[in-house]
Order: sequence, then structure tokens, then C-alpha cells
Amino acid sequence: MDFLSLRTAAVLSAAVVLSGCSGLRMPAMPSLPGWISAPRVQAPAAPTAAPAALQPSDRTETWQGLYRQHADAGRFTECRTGAEMPVAQAGDSALLESAYTASRSAPGAPVFVEVQGRWVQRARADMPPSANARELVLLVERFVSVSSQTSCAGW
Repeated sequence: MDFLSLRTAAVLSAAVVLSGCSGLRMPAMPSLPGWISAPRVQAPAAPTAAPAALQPSDRTETWQGLYRQHADAGRFTECRTGAEMPVAQAGDSALLESAYTASRSAPGAPVFVEVQGRWVQRARADMPPSANARELVLLVERFVSVSSQTSCAGW
């Protein structure tokens, strides 16, 4: 079996296992060849206005960025702003983690992902509840794709 077949089998196996978990929903996934994509070719950057700071929102949007996991915590670096935020352990985060594990080149290595989700405020996990400290996190509502690309170049 070649590497792509092993990776594909691992991702599909994780999706089947996760579909049986209570409270998880499986998103409508496109066909597998488009789901795991090849690295993107860097295109010249067009001049754009500076992006607005990320804010909590009730509106679901599509986000592209780098995802990595370290010590069981997912982190997402949004490509337009360069902002790095934690990923909430809800929604499709388990599917994102499984795809990451199957696609990464080494533990902790970033991979380029596309997700649909929104930014939400939550209590900081590293502070006592009495501190009322809040942080902005990405709530992944739908995992879209993963790529072996390791940078935001071209986005």
C-alpha cells in the first residue's frame, strides 16, 4: 500500500469511528480525491486592504489557515490576519484532528486546512473561573479539506 492509500484509509477509518460517537454529526463530504488535496501553487499576492481584526460572530464563514496540534490542543493560524487562536473542542473539531493526524509530516507540524466556522468567546482554560478571563476561539462547524501545504503562501 502506498502512503496516500494508508493516509486515506486512516482518515476514512477515523470518520467511521467518529460517526458513531454520541452528539457528533458527519458533514456532507465531497469525494475523497478533492478532500485531500495536493499542495497549492503560490500565486502572486494582489494588494488588498488590511483585514479587520477577528471578532466574535454568530455568522458562519469559510476560513483558510494553518492547523497544528500540540499537547492535545488544536491551534489555528488564520491566513489573512496571521492571528493564531485555539480551536474549540466542539463541532467538527474531532474530524479536523483526525484529518490532521493522517496528513501531518511530523507531530506538531502545521497543515493547511479549510473549515467553516465562527469565532466565539469562551472562558480561558488556564485561568480560574473567578477571574472571568475570556479568549477568542475558532468553533469549527464543518471541516472542509486538508492539504500537505505548510504555509499560507498565496492566500
